[in-house]
Amino acid sequence: MQDFEDYLREAVFYPCSGLGGTPVRFLGHRFQRYLYADYGVTRESFEKACRINGFLGYRVCSIKELDVQSVFQTSWKELASTYRSVFGQLDSDWTNPFILHAKFERLSDFPEEHGPTSFQLAYVCCEAITTFDSVFRKRGITPRCLVHIRPGTAFGGNFSAYSEVLERAMRANPGGMPEFVLYDRSGGNAKRGDYLPLLDGYQSIQRWDYRTEHYGMANITLSRRLTAMK
Repeated sequence: MQDFEDYLREAVFYPCSGLGGTPVRFLGHRFQRYLYADYGVTRESFEKACRINGFLGYRVCSIKELDVQSVFQTSWKELASTYRSVFGQLDSDWTNPFILHAKFERLSDFPEEHGPTSFQLAYVCCEAITTFDSVFRKRGITPRCLVHIRPGTAFGGNFSAYSEVLERAMRANPGGMPEFVLYDRSGGNAKRGDYLPLLDGYQSIQRWDYRTEHYGMANITLSRRLTAMK
């Protein structure tokens, strides 16, 4: 991919994403570049989700593989060695990693009000903190928006200290903090284990209530960084 660093600067970064389409569904008018990261998704399931399930009103027009060196600036083997302490905390093995970049175009019978003409989604089969540290922090780049929705701690297969480690990683990034954060009820609740204290430096600008397939009614909030926050 050309201008990958420009892509990162404009990206919505969704760690522990699974195959969730929530950010695209609610942020499509505002953002058109996405970077998903989850070590538990296979190449086949991602491609199937793009081609068969997809996004309402869109068709996938291309899916291309990205080279690990261009994204992580290292090999998969070296990455696993560098972050072995992180991978050692996961409940399942990390095998068959991949990086795929998909482009989507809006179908002609859907109006402009439905969403952008097109958008792009890069999917990294890798642990979330490893991805952020290697792809963003080492370049001194921050994503435009961070997504923090059901990261799967404890029974979801993610390690229990994930939110704390994510918080530290975000604050250690020389590129600064994201301009926006999209988070769910748990992520914004100081009494829950998924809470991100960095949200104290953000102001809510929009909130959506919606019905999920497995969890009933849910809500997400989009917040913008306060000007005084670095």
